[in-house]
Amino acid sequence: MKQSSQPTWRCPECGRRFARKSQTHSCKTVSLESQLAAASPEVTRIYLALERVIREFGQFTAVPTKTQITLLARTTFAGVTVRKNWLNIGFILTREIDHPRIRRVERHSPRACVHTVQLRSERNLDSQLRDWLREAYQVGKLGSAGKRASRSKESNNEG
Repeated sequence: MKQSSQPTWRCPECGRRFARKSQTHSCKTVSLESQLAAASPEVTRIYLALERVIREFGQFTAVPTKTQITLLARTTFAGVTVRKNWLNIGFILTREIDHPRIRRVERHSPRACVHTVQLRSERNLDSQLRDWLREAYQVGKLGSAGKRASRSKESNNEG
């Protein structure tokens, strides 16, 4: 059964729409400017370059909240935490990557691993990170269907 590409649940508190009922989120949204206010000019340039990279994959929504900037396709595929001199980007994949660039991996469910990478310059937005972000974007775009498809692909590649 094909899943709808449109969000199906509206939070009664903040009015934002989500793909799943009772989706965990922050109702406290802020402006992008306030989220980037304490960051260095270089960090702001990195963030804007990151948005340009993601736009290459397709449409997405950036939702600045009190603690991070959540990036959504159909569902959340990444989150950006702004620091004065760097950005941390956490992106969701259906598999776990073991790589020196990845500072932390958190398994949120059997099919969702959040990988965190630190961005200190625009050079960090290289082809490797772009590939990981493209994969995360596809996971977010397809929602649960994408997670199942990716898992099937992994199974087919194992043997």
